Amino acid sequence: MDKRRKLTKAERQVVYDKMEGHCAYCGCEISLQTMQVDHVTPLRKGGSETMDNMWPACRSCNHYKHTLTVEQFRQEISKAPNRLMRYDTAYRLAVRFGLLELNRKTVTFYFERKEDGADGL
Repeated sequence: MDKRRKLTKAERQVVYDKMEGHCAYCGCEISLQTMQVDHVTPLRKGGSETMDNMWPACRSCNHYKHTLTVEQFRQEISKAPNRLMRYDTAYRLAVRFGLLELNRKTVTFYFERKEDGADGL
């Protein structure tokens, strides 16, 4: 089992402020209370319990990323359109009727757009 230390309120605030109240991955707004702290490099893969290895994440992204590296997480998300087309009838129908557009763009995380100074952030 991974050994995790409990962060102080001040440390949680530091992590939260890194992305100015957004999930580091999807960019959705999160509150300090709902924020989950993600280990960028998972502890199981040699990551540390240091502040530079912690980013704010929404519950969905943190749970889906789990013990994946950032690049493994990107690859898994990139597979979603194909998985949905293969296994989800409602998704296939929505694409056929033009309600959804099948998109295979490269996954760019919020922290990357923020670093690049992309518009809208």
